[in-house]
Amino acid sequence: MKTPQLAVRLGRSLLRITGALAAVFGLLLAAILVHTTMPGSSYRGALPAASADQQTLAQELRRHVNTIAAQEHNVRHPAALEAAANYLESELASYGYQVRRQEFQALGVKVRNLEVTVPSQSTPGQRVIVVGAHYDSAHETPGANDNATGAAAVLALAKSLKPLGATAQSDVMLVLYTNEEPPYFKTSLMGSHVHAKALKTRGVPVTAMLSLETMGYFSDVAGSQKYPWPLNQFYPTQGDFIAFVATPGDLGLVRKVVRSFRSHVVFPSEGIAAPRRIPGVDYSDHAAYLDEGYPALMVTDTAPYRYPHYHTRQDTPDKVDFDRLARVVQGLEGVVRDLAQQP
Repeated sequence: MKTPQLAVRLGRSLLRITGALAAVFGLLLAAILVHTTMPGSSYRGALPAASADQQTLAQELRRHVNTIAAQEHNVRHPAALEAAANYLESELASYGYQVRRQEFQALGVKVRNLEVTVPSQSTPGQRVIVVGAHYDSAHETPGANDNATGAAAVLALAKSLKPLGATAQSDVMLVLYTNEEPPYFKTSLMGSHVHAKALKTRGVPVTAMLSLETMGYFSDVAGSQKYPWPLNQFYPTQGDFIAFVATPGDLGLVRKVVRSFRSHVVFPSEGIAAPRRIPGVDYSDHAAYLDEGYPALMVTDTAPYRYPHYHTRQDTPDKVDFDRLARVVQGLEGVVRDLAQQP
């Protein structure tokens, strides 16, 4: 009698353990799905022929990237960094902006962030949307994709959004940062850290920050896209999409941004709200704004998880897909307009 009773008890215990594990797994799966499932659906299939506007934008982006990424430009090469900053500042001024310099010292070199603002004519200063990208390159690389593409996108958005103030309910601040790359990444001399901290000190009410980071490399080859585990179970294996990356606290923001992007352009897109401990989630300038308590996310082609020339001498303009980059920038223009015009 004892042996059958023991077997029954063991069986019941195993069932309870199995049930508990299944429940935990189910909750984990549900949590992952909540933070990886975005509104609408990502576009799949061949892209339509580029419109005339997209072709023109692609040529503008190419010109910007070719100029910014003509050579390595960082504090180790101050003349080249200054040349890149001068080009960016000149372009912004040519669009009719008053460019604000935020200057500071790094390794005895005077460096600067560049900032312009499209003020809301109805509610200036009440809410601010920040769109930014770093323009310095990593050591021993010209930095075409990382991150002349992001800087070029900021220029294009600054140009197209100039008239937005007439209908905007938020100010739109466009910023170009220095010193994102090592050895300054996540230090007090990182350009976005300097900028975000100054905004917080002044009490600027930032409602959203979009960091444009490494956005121009795409591949239709299966297996070209990598992920940190377990994200590989939930996303495509081909690197043909643009990613919107936030933290769990900004799930609402990333869902809003992805929904808007998908409504404005035909292009593959994915979104996620993941903890900062997952490698890559906070690998850009949005991290500085998160540290100050501002809502922020990154727009990226996923950089080292896709781009084979990341932080190498081969990160040159010929690696950038300007046709696809133009479509992404066009979608981002729609996103910023939607965010800025919300009451």
